[in-house]
Amino acid sequence: MKIKYNLKNNRTGEEIPEFATTVEVNFTDTELIFDFYCKNSQHFSASDKYNGPLFDGDVCEAFICTDGSRKYYYEIEVAPNNCVFLEKITNNGNGQIEEEPIKDCFVKSEVEICGNDYKVRFSVPLDKIGYDEKIGILYNIFRIETEGGITDKNLLAMSPTLISNFHCPEYFVELKK
Repeated sequence: MKIKYNLKNNRTGEEIPEFATTVEVNFTDTELIFDFYCKNSQHFSASDKYNGPLFDGDVCEAFICTDGSRKYYYEIEVAPNNCVFLEKITNNGNGQIEEEPIKDCFVKSEVEICGNDYKVRFSVPLDKIGYDEKIGILYNIFRIETEGGITDKNLLAMSPTLISNFHCPEYFVELKK
């Protein structure tokens, strides 16, 4: 099953045509596949190390919750240099999060630079994130575009949180198979 989204301004919920971002999500029997197409980027990658501070640069992200609680979820990021960030998050509410880095990366990713645009594809094996068909998946999808390094300058989301923070699990949506 494939679903296509156009990301919107995370702070206002409005379109940002200058940084148009489409994401196609493919939910298969064994994995989730995210295909991002990002317009107008300077391809600024804030780190070239696995689990480095990629979120300080341009990045494509997904938060995925598989236990139904909205308290525990995976944060997955891929930068234009194909560097990956993967952590398990515990969200205690009120902006308080605890991060647990995943030592062995199970995310597969690829990036294609297309002039000022870029494409990111990453896949997540369902068995590695504890997917249970009876519980399902809650998630949100994001893009950060820094215009060359201005942290959090343009925040885009599938389900905008209407603030300058993505860690708002109440805005996660159900992914139906």
